[in-house]
This record gives sequence, structure tokens and C-alpha cells, in this order.
Amino acid sequence: MESDVKMKKQRSVSSLLILPLLASLALAGCGGFNGVEEAQFDASYSHPISVQPDVPTLNIAASSGLSVEDRAALEGFVDAYKERGHGALTVATPSGSSNTAIAMNVLADVRDTLTQSGVPANRVSYTPYRASAANQTAPIIVSYKRFVAVASPCGDWSDSYSYNPNNTPTRNLGCTTQNNLAAMVADPADLVTPRVMTASDAARRGEVFTKYRKGEITATARDDHDSAALSEVAK
Repeated sequence: MESDVKMKKQRSVSSLLILPLLASLALAGCGGFNGVEEAQFDASYSHPISVQPDVPTLNIAASSGLSVEDRAALEGFVDAYKERGHGALTVATPSGSSNTAIAMNVLADVRDTLTQSGVPANRVSYTPYRASAANQTAPIIVSYKRFVAVASPCGDWSDSYSYNPNNTPTRNLGCTTQNNLAAMVADPADLVTPRVMTASDAARRGEVFTKYRKGEITATARDDHDSAALSEVAK
């Protein structure tokens, strides 16, 4: 009887010793299989997007006047500037060339086009540039600063996809996503510094406060087009 009790005690002690050993082995296995480095994988580190400054330019012929084609090109250039431009829109006029006088007449048309396109006068910088006296076709150069996003190239197939005992991320993981983000972001400068918050609508804020003080509903009135109900087709 005493021997049976001793055997049970020995088994209990052995179990208590084995359990921590098994737990430590399990934790050691996790350290080499899906460890911290793999669990915290971030494609922005393995496939970073670099944001680089760029200066697009538009040359406008300074001949008889601003042509229809040049005006259309300038308007499209201004639209791109308003969407992704940073800083002032620079308009450089030739100085010292044989067409300087004509260029000044074209500059007046350029100025009018910029005003009609909604570019504030304080956002335009007019400056001369030195041109050769023999140059009869020195253009008016319009330029601005923008940012472009460039992602790392994909296509590294050096890893073995058939044998990966550590279950580590492949070299291409996240590369396509990063390239898509670089191609689709509206303004790459947002990847560096977030935009400044725009001013609030003072009129709307005053209306909400007035309704709140009267105990009225402050939410905007909604109609049937704003309903979030599911389509009847799916029912």
C-alpha cells in the first residue's frame, strides 16, 4: 500500500517537472517560427517609398501671341499645379533676346490666363532669365515644385517558395502594395508631412450652436437619397 502511494507521488513530481520543460520547448519553437521579427513585419520598411522633389516645366513660345494650343496647355498645367503644386508658380520671361518685346506681350496673355484659371496673384512669381541676343525664339518658361513617390522595384524571386521551414516573409511580400500606393497617392508630400487642417465652417458651427441652445436637432436634414437601407434587389 505504501509502495503505491510512493509511486503516485513520484508520478506527480515527474509530471510537475515535465510540464515546465514542455512549455519552455513550445516557447523556444515560437521564437524560431513566426518570431517577433516576422510578426511585426511592415512592408514600409522592407519596401520603402521615397518621396523626391520634382520641377515640371512648360515652355510657351514667345512669338506673335498666346496660341490656342499654348493656352490649353497652360490651363492643363495650372490644373496640375493646383492639385499637386507646392510653393509659387514661377513664370520666367527671356531677357536680352531679340524677341524680348514680343515675349512681354505674350506674358500679358499668360497673366490673364492664370487669373482666369483661379491662380491668386500672390501665388505667382514673375522673374526674368538671361537669353542669348541671337535667340529669336526664347520661350516663356512656367514651372512649379511638386513631389513624386518612387517605390522599390519588385521581382526578387531569389527565395525558395517550396522550402521555407521558418515560415519567414518572402522578399516580394508587400512590394506590389507599396508600388500601388506610390502610384495612387494624390499628393506624395502627404507621405512625408500631413496637410494642415482647413478652417472650420463658422456659419455651420453657429447654426449648430443655435439649435443646440434651443434644444433642437442639430443634425443635417436627410432625404431618401441619403438612406443607408439595403437595396431591394438583394432581398
